[in-house]
This record gives sequence, structure tokens and C-alpha cells, in this order.
Amino acid sequence: MIRALVALVACLALVGCTSGETSQATDDRLPDLTLAGFDGAPPVDLGELTGPAVISVWASWCGPCRREMPILEEFHATYGHRVALLGIDFQDRQTEKARALVEQTGVTYPLVEDEAGDINGRGAFPLLRGLPAVAFVADDGTVAHVEAVEIESVDQLVSMVEEHLGEEL
Repeated sequence: MIRALVALVACLALVGCTSGETSQATDDRLPDLTLAGFDGAPPVDLGELTGPAVISVWASWCGPCRREMPILEEFHATYGHRVALLGIDFQDRQTEKARALVEQTGVTYPLVEDEAGDINGRGAFPLLRGLPAVAFVADDGTVAHVEAVEIESVDQLVSMVEEHLGEEL
């Protein structure tokens, strides 16, 4: 019984912060949903976003999310004039920890909050089964690809942008 419980807890811990494909969404557009700006920044209507853009879905409690934020910031500093980057703090009730993480990593790209998880399963967003996740938004506002994956280098993200958005960086 104890072994089964330990195994179950271990599996649940891995699911909360893993890489892998997300389940398919039925719509190819972002949901018509306005999310509050992070830490008092202006709100963003996802339904009005066009690309090329990358949307990073993260939370302060997610180790891979924490590791990739400086990489995303480096991408933004280098390529932000060509490919927009938006971060969504997803189902994160640890506001102070999220704020500290943003400060610690020096993030300057726009961030919004989705504490209730309103994006989950809406529009082009599938039911998210792990964080971090990334979405690639084309020029016309359609979502070309969504994947649960940890970005481990700027080169990896550049390759993904080139593959999914056709942008040569």
C-alpha cells in the first residue's frame, strides 16, 4: 500500500512539470479572453494578438519554467523586434514568488496572469498537462503549434520559430 502511494505521488509530481505533446485543441485561434497584466501591467486580449509571436505558459512553482525564463529573456532581447514574446503566469497563486522570479530573472517581455486557468482547453490552447508550454502565433493570429516543452537554449527556440512560423532569424 505504501509503495503504491509513493508511486502515485511520484507520478503526480512528474505530470505537474514535464515536457511532452499537449492534447489537440479544436480551434486554431487564441481564445477571445482578456488576461490581467502581470503586477499591474496593462491587460492583454489574447483574441486580438497576431504574430509572429511566441507565448510561454509558466508558473513560479515549475522548476523547468524557472530555468527557461532567462533563456526567453535572452531571445526577447535579441529577436523581440521581429518576434513578439508574451508570458502567461498560469494557475499560480504564489504571487510573491512569481514577482520575485520575474525580478530575479530580469524578464522584460510582457507578462499576464491567468490564476484561474481560463486559457486551459479554450481556443487553440489544449488541456495543458504539463508546464512549461509554448505556443507559436502566426501573422494572421492563428496558432501554428502548441507544445509542452522546456526551452533549453536560444538556438532551440530560434529553430522552433523557424519551423513553426517560417521566420528566418
